[in-house]
Amino acid sequence: MKQIAIYGKGGIGKSTISSNLSAAFSKKDKRVLQIGCDPKHDSTRLLLGGRKINTVLDYIREVAPDKYRLNDILWRGYNGIHCVEAGGPNPGVGCAGRGILTTFDLLERFNIKNKNYDIVLYDVLGDVVCGGFAVPLRHEYADEVYIVTSGEFMSIYAANNILRGLRNYDGTMKRVGGLIFNKRGVEKEEERIKRFADAVKLPICQVFPRSNEFTYSEKIGLPLVEIEESKVSYGFLNLADKIIEDTMLYEALPLTDEKLEEVVLQRKEKSFLYKNKIEEKVKKEEIEEEDLLEEFLSKNVLLREPLHGCAFNGGVNVAIQIEDAVTIAHGPRSCAHISYQTITSVGRRGFFERGELMPVQINPSLVSSEMNEGVMVFGGTDALKKTIKRVEEKGKALFVITTCPAGIIGDDVDSVKEMSRVDKPIIPIKTDGNITGDYLQGMIKAYIQIAKGLIKRDVIKKENTVNILSEKFISRNTEKNFNTMKEILEFIGVSINCRFICKTRVEDIENFMSANLNILAHDDYMGRLMKKFFQDEYNAKFFKTPFPIGFSDTKQWIKEISKYFNKEELVKDLIIGYEEEYKKEIEKIKPYLIGKKIMIITYNHQLDWILETLIHLQMDIVKVCVLNFCGDNLFKSRFENMLNIELKYNQDKRLQDIKSLKPDIIISNYATSNLDENAVVDTIPMCPDAGFFSGLNLAKRWAGLFKLNLKEGWRKDEKLFCKYYSR
Repeated sequence: MKQIAIYGKGGIGKSTISSNLSAAFSKKDKRVLQIGCDPKHDSTRLLLGGRKINTVLDYIREVAPDKYRLNDILWRGYNGIHCVEAGGPNPGVGCAGRGILTTFDLLERFNIKNKNYDIVLYDVLGDVVCGGFAVPLRHEYADEVYIVTSGEFMSIYAANNILRGLRNYDGTMKRVGGLIFNKRGVEKEEERIKRFADAVKLPICQVFPRSNEFTYSEKIGLPLVEIEESKVSYGFLNLADKIIEDTMLYEALPLTDEKLEEVVLQRKEKSFLYKNKIEEKVKKEEIEEEDLLEEFLSKNVLLREPLHGCAFNGGVNVAIQIEDAVTIAHGPRSCAHISYQTITSVGRRGFFERGELMPVQINPSLVSSEMNEGVMVFGGTDALKKTIKRVEEKGKALFVITTCPAGIIGDDVDSVKEMSRVDKPIIPIKTDGNITGDYLQGMIKAYIQIAKGLIKRDVIKKENTVNILSEKFISRNTEKNFNTMKEILEFIGVSINCRFICKTRVEDIENFMSANLNILAHDDYMGRLMKKFFQDEYNAKFFKTPFPIGFSDTKQWIKEISKYFNKEELVKDLIIGYEEEYKKEIEKIKPYLIGKKIMIITYNHQLDWILETLIHLQMDIVKVCVLNFCGDNLFKSRFENMLNIELKYNQDKRLQDIKSLKPDIIISNYATSNLDENAVVDTIPMCPDAGFFSGLNLAKRWAGLFKLNLKEGWRKDEKLFCKYYSR
């Protein structure tokens, strides 16, 4: 069996050449299968008397997989030629290239190559930039590749591009049969084709004239070899003979764009676009300030770090925090399922291990548009609109978050905004799976699009109210911290207007601008980015410090927030009370910790809350090791010049440092089993508790261990295990 791929620019006449060539093969008593790989699905029309057949992709869309039958997609045409059409979506939607992949996969499952064909001919669109249309170039398909071209420059340009694609697959392997010259009647096209053929070292296998015979053939629905008086038919019979014989094959030797212009157009100089280097780029002074690209990017995207999670999942985790909205995952059901399980696992674990009820995490309002392979090919906008219709009454707002497949095929999700009502906004959040970036990038996109889609600018201002931004909604102490800050604010007569975005409602976000002041929960990379966005977009005013962590920060924070709202007198006694309690607790545990060596290995970039407590306890801080962290990039400490601090710490140094420094206590974000067994090991929270006693509560645990003189017995399990099994 010989497999032939016929490539060429769209509209160059590939289907006409392919059909007539297949007919010529059949006249040579060859058993032929022609597979049309063009979304127009008209490759085999001439062989079928002008009829259009059911395409593979239409068939897949309409028939259940367990009902697939080869004879439903395989059609008998002129002189026994078997015909298959891949088909594709309507222009502007879906992914035609994905359709070709789907078609070839189904034909392979039917073992179509084992049907005793002498010739399999693939008629392929010349867009080899698309992986789908390049499939016939793969070695398991095309033995020989022929390129149809005319003397028009863009046709030759496409031919050269096809050679590039083939070169990428083959390197120096020889699989090109040559050029098929289909004349278009342009000036000097014979000379152009000859120069191109010589430059790429390919033969012109056959020349077909511009002839009315082609028009007549299509009119009566018969190939040229069936028309007795046809002169052009001899060219197809001659080409069929050449291909049937063991013809010489050639290496793909594409030209550079500059060389192609020089050869085909005989343009010795570079075109005017490149003559003047000053004109290659627009002058800096010509660019208006608003034309400069300014995006809000995660640290991962900005620094080209490895992906930390998926943007789709990040977007979903933000959107589901709005309790009276519905989030639609536009993509395969599996994407929504994985995201759902990720979200609910946090809620289930919190409930079963700590008795914490997190309704949003246990039962998120998340549905899927259930994109399948057919939808990927034909476009998913219609399926998405049906999903919206089905769930729109269940939420006061709908968020559409895109997965990788939706992004790859370029689904027009913005079109669903037309379905929005005044009381029911529909907000697309185009995360495109992980195409746009990592988990944090998805969160950023969700925050921004939800803000732009819901926040009303003209709302009534409320005195003594604040908004809280950038809470960590999957942290176990988020609610505890929120309630701590709420209690402090209520003490001075200030209420919380909106939590953006954590356990909130559509109405709260709509009225975001009612509050005159905004407070960040965390002054990390995400918090600073959100602050910049709201300042730029809404001219929002922010309190200068985030939620306070540790004694000194909390004391100062309360003083400043009470001063902002002119309530200083209210907090004097409050601060004195906490100060006395803090000092009393320090003195109580200091005897057990004073002089103890402690080593910190952490992703946290803000550590003063714990460092302050350790200094108050007169502990020996032997080293502070700050790891690179996807969530922040700005370490700062008022104790920086007093301590041994190493930024961008390498984990490989951990054991060596522990061995040399001999700490009594090691704290890190994640406990490991290969640390010094003589040290007490504890975890430092990624999101510490807000308030006066953040560091103190952590230190109390260590004091308790030293007070009881306990050893961490689990470390000896390995020795017991080895001793038992060595008997």
